[in-house]
Amino acid sequence: MTSTSPVLKVRTVAPEKVGIHDVVVLPRTLHQDPRGLLLETLRKDDRSVSGDHFAMTYTSVTVPGEMRDRERWHVHARQQDRFVVTLGEMVLALYDARERSPSRGRLALVRMAGAPLSSLRAPEKKDLTTYLLTIPEGVYHCIGNLHPSEPFVLQNFPTQLYDPTDEGRVPFASAPIASLQGRGFSWDVVEVVR
Repeated sequence: MTSTSPVLKVRTVAPEKVGIHDVVVLPRTLHQDPRGLLLETLRKDDRSVSGDHFAMTYTSVTVPGEMRDRERWHVHARQQDRFVVTLGEMVLALYDARERSPSRGRLALVRMAGAPLSSLRAPEKKDLTTYLLTIPEGVYHCIGNLHPSEPFVLQNFPTQLYDPTDEGRVPFASAPIASLQGRGFSWDVVEVVR
C-alpha cells in the first residue's frame, strides 16, 4: 500500500450506516449460554422476505486471512443474497454500480459479527446482536476474513436457486471507485476497527 492509498475503515454494521439503497439490515438476537448458541436467522415475517418463497440456503466457513472474492466483485442480476454471520466476524464490501440507484458509486464496508468462536460457551446466559443483511440485485459484493485467528460461519438465504448464469464476476480493477481516487477496490487498504 502506498502512502496515497486511502485506508478503508470497517466498523460493525448498523442499519443506518450501510448507505447503499435497498440494502435491508435487520437485527437478530444471538442467544448464548453454557450449551452454545441459538440464533433465529430468517423469518417469514421479515421485510426482506415479504412476497418471497423459500428457494435455498447454504452455509460457508472461511478461515482467517482468506477472501471468498480476492480480486473480483460478485454480482447477481436476478437473485438477492441474505447474509447472516453466526460465528466469528466477516468483512462485507458493497459497491453500488446500479445505473438508477440514488447511491450509485457508493462503497460501503461492514463488519458482520456473530458469536466469537473463542467464547462460544458462555459461562452464563447472554444475548448479542447480529444482523441479517439483504443485498439487492445489481449490487457488487465481496467477503473476506480479516480476523487474525478465527474462522467465520456465514449463512446465506438467496432468493433464487443457484444458477451459474446469474453468477456475475467483475474484476476489482474494472470498477473504478471515486472514493478510492478512481482506483478499483483492494483488500490491501481495508482496516478493521475492533
